[in-house]
Amino acid sequence: MSSTDEPTPAELRALMVEADSLQGRILDVHARLGLSDNEDIRRTKFRLEDAAGLVRDVRKDLDETAGDLARVRAVRDGSVCAVPWGVCPDHGNTLRGSGGRSWCTELGCTRTWTYDRTGSPCGEPLSARVTDAFGGSFLACQGHAMDAEKRLDGAVVTPLDGDGGNRD
Repeated sequence: MSSTDEPTPAELRALMVEADSLQGRILDVHARLGLSDNEDIRRTKFRLEDAAGLVRDVRKDLDETAGDLARVRAVRDGSVCAVPWGVCPDHGNTLRGSGGRSWCTELGCTRTWTYDRTGSPCGEPLSARVTDAFGGSFLACQGHAMDAEKRLDGAVVTPLDGDGGNRD
């Protein structure tokens, strides 16, 4: 699939609008059934609150997918850290996650994210070039640069200057 055929966050947001509309229509039918003079008709509405709730869950999943997709697409342009997992920008590789949410485990850090940051490309601003003992290098954010310094033998972290220089 070429990048022009890929769904966009905007396309997912358009689906969210459709889900909102569908949920509203379901709740409207639920309310109208409840107004019937016929008890048998009123009893038929019992599944519709659950149906509206399922559509609400679908909308939430579309919203979260749009956010994930936006983060992944931002990484592709090379202007942000492209390491394929996130870190705490202040403490490095200290994240844990569950249920689609992530948090920093560093004592005193209160940073949390409403998405699976450990399973998503980083996307933090670039701040350094990391070079390993064999001369291989990559651009990284502050958190990944801190982690690389600790984990890569002979790693050298060189800060990028503010005007985009030193980014060969």
